[in-house]
Amino acid sequence: MTPLEALRKRLEELRSQITTKRTRGTEILSMAPDQLTSELTAEATQLRSDLVGMRSLEEQLVEQIRDEEAAEARQADARSARAAAGTTEVPEARNVGGARVTNEERTYSLQKTTRGETSFFSDAFNATQSGDMGAQQRLARHAREVEVEGELKESRATTTASYAGLVVPQYLVDMFAPVLRNGRPLANRVNRLPLPAQGMTLNVPRGTTGAAAASQATQNSALQNTDQVWADLVVPVVTIGGQQDVSRQSLERGTPGMDTIVYMDLARAHNAEVDRQVAAGSGASGQMLGILNTAGIYQASAYTAAATAATFYSKTAGAVAAVAGAGTEIQPNFWVMHPRRWYWLTSLLDSSGRPLAVPNANGAMNALAINTNPGGYSADSDADPPQVVGTYHGLPVIIDANMPTAVGSGPEDQALVADSTKAYLWEDNGGVPRQLKFEQTLGQNLTIKLVLFNYAAFTAGRYPTAFGVTGGNSAAGFGQIAPVF
Repeated sequence: MTPLEALRKRLEELRSQITTKRTRGTEILSMAPDQLTSELTAEATQLRSDLVGMRSLEEQLVEQIRDEEAAEARQADARSARAAAGTTEVPEARNVGGARVTNEERTYSLQKTTRGETSFFSDAFNATQSGDMGAQQRLARHAREVEVEGELKESRATTTASYAGLVVPQYLVDMFAPVLRNGRPLANRVNRLPLPAQGMTLNVPRGTTGAAAASQATQNSALQNTDQVWADLVVPVVTIGGQQDVSRQSLERGTPGMDTIVYMDLARAHNAEVDRQVAAGSGASGQMLGILNTAGIYQASAYTAAATAATFYSKTAGAVAAVAGAGTEIQPNFWVMHPRRWYWLTSLLDSSGRPLAVPNANGAMNALAINTNPGGYSADSDADPPQVVGTYHGLPVIIDANMPTAVGSGPEDQALVADSTKAYLWEDNGGVPRQLKFEQTLGQNLTIKLVLFNYAAFTAGRYPTAFGVTGGNSAAGFGQIAPVF
């Protein structure tokens, strides 16, 4: 086994261990508060600590693999050059000096952009818009590095030819991976899967009629016979992008550090849109079909007045009951609601002026909800799955500002209870946008629009009864309207 093969095997084993620990952490976070013993809490803390160390080791292994692959590539190039020159002499064997290259910095790196030496965005613009030969050569070298590292293997049909060829450097992706998750609490909670390398649609099998069993009426009489019926659920692959206006001057002159600022803004916009579409995508105009617009999910009855503690509690209990009673394979395991709805809950008081949603540290009795993270937001850390802010009906609550707040005549926000295992999100590159294009929409102002995009597909249609929603169907001024604090 070569050193490179050994490193790759070690990385594969490490990633398998990371997946196992993350799965266990998800199981613990999904438990009801009354099931969380001190042992489980300690285990969750240890898992988080282990994952931090393992991710650090993963980064080191990836860097070592890159170095080894680069060394092998240089050796292969040297052999090819010697063969072309008609010699097999190895340069290292000649007595011409002891210098030898052991590590070569990539074309675009954090160190280089900080020093103002190279800027990916400046080179991309100057190469495509100005024909800058130096920029073209650096981009070509970067493209070879991407190919060698295997960082972008997917290819898809698209109607926009200008999409091809520009791949965001890995150092930007590595640097902002934790930030990228912060704008998508709901998207991080559902099943996340790698998108297949080819095709613009996914076919997901869905049972429409199941087998049945019944008592035999009499001896020798026929048993119940019901044939299973299956159908394909067709899920489109969509293109989701973020965009940012940048002055032509900053692109042409390559402001040091600009790459990191621009990429962070673009990636945040991209992730917020992915999360919004998982929740409420229309399924039209190139959008994914979100949970709230999926046919067959449970919808609570309309309110006949503005929501109160009692009516909200009753309707949300009905939603939990509907999901829990949908089938043995379906178990509600979390709530997601807009921050305004959760903090409306925490603002409610009883007749004596005491809060109905209280911190569990105070030993709550007959509480409407448990506020386990006062003032928190489900994405204010790099937790994956997202941070839980409390419990409601015994289920963990995440809050997501991408949930709609102007649905129906109310207009209302909506609260969603779900079985996270029954929603599926496929993404390229783990959801990290890597591909870039330029559009000069405001040329008279010397403004360039940068567009960063990625491919994704989503469905909640395999088991729509795994989702229940309250709000969005009441008359004007009724239901889950904007609360007044």
